[in-house]
Amino acid sequence: MKRLRLAKDITRHILTGHPWVYRHALAPDGRRLAAGDEVLVEDPRGRPLARGFFDPDSPIAVRVMSRDPDQALDDEWLERRVGSAVALRKAAATHLDSDGVRLIHGEGDFCPGLVVDLYVSLAVVRFDGSAARAFWRPRLSQVLALAASGGVPVERAWARPDEGKGARTAHGEALLGEEPKEPVVIREGNAQFEVDVVHGQKTGFFLDQRDNRLLVHKLAAGARVLNLFAYTGGFSVAAALGGARQVTTVDVARPAIEVARRNLARNEIPLAGQELVIADALEFLEGAMERRRKWDMVICDPPSFAPSEKAKPRALLAYRQLARAAASVARQGGLLCTASCSSHVTADDFWAQVALGVSETGRTARVLDVRGAGVDHPVPPSFPEGRYLKFLLVHLT
Repeated sequence: MKRLRLAKDITRHILTGHPWVYRHALAPDGRRLAAGDEVLVEDPRGRPLARGFFDPDSPIAVRVMSRDPDQALDDEWLERRVGSAVALRKAAATHLDSDGVRLIHGEGDFCPGLVVDLYVSLAVVRFDGSAARAFWRPRLSQVLALAASGGVPVERAWARPDEGKGARTAHGEALLGEEPKEPVVIREGNAQFEVDVVHGQKTGFFLDQRDNRLLVHKLAAGARVLNLFAYTGGFSVAAALGGARQVTTVDVARPAIEVARRNLARNEIPLAGQELVIADALEFLEGAMERRRKWDMVICDPPSFAPSEKAKPRALLAYRQLARAAASVARQGGLLCTASCSSHVTADDFWAQVALGVSETGRTARVLDVRGAGVDHPVPPSFPEGRYLKFLLVHLT
């Protein structure tokens, strides 16, 4: 077992459950370690502390897999990890009310670097970089078998291309069965959504916004709704099924808008009450302001503006600009639903930028609800970075 010693004493940080060891916290080591190599982390005095795997391409040098330095990362360890994840989803099944579920949520299920989403009976796997792939890929057959033995209906499995620095795969990989040739249709409450697991974003759909789509569904009756960064229309379908008078769906990608159109039709929503627009969100908002268009509810769910800490200042400015523009097209007494999925942007950061953006319009904002991801996206309390999704429901006067 290769040993890495801490130069910075973050022992308590690890023992309370934080799963990351940054490179600057480690003593210099001249050995060449490969991506995915198992390592034993020692405290500054050389005492064994935890086990994990090494990542040479990321600022996060070690992902902690066990806080017990004597725990082998073997079949027994893996069975406990997968079994715990499956048990949580089965216990939450009634609350989820969907056959699209996050089955393994990386660090949140103590499986750092690994995400598995289940769409009906198709498991879609995503690795957070090449080191995560090197560690988890040899174990995936067992992960899927353990999930199936726990009652999860895994009939097919597909691995998405890697994400993160050091990613080297450009196309996915069939793990069980053949490459999916057709989109999967999932159910979420009374709604149905088409999911392209091969070409879509992330694993094909944003399961983390499930509860927030339900909130929009409950609030949309009789409203004129604007859905920005709409992707395949999840919030648009939720609003329309909730009784929205009219929904405007905006995304810069033509394929996403075409899927949104199909999702509306799949849910028997008359297209007469729909406006589907292929446009950059900020450019659309500028045009709407010029024409003095107003909506009762404005939904902003942009992609991550801060993929790294270095990008954070620019991201904060973008959130502020977006909040200002979105508030400008919301009617008096209207609602703004705005989200950030950037883990480098804290909840306080996000609140501050929304407040600044709204204040620049001369409007007054009151936060009515604060939300994140659903119960199938658990987060250890010692891991604030895992609370990546921030969702605010704001009343504007």
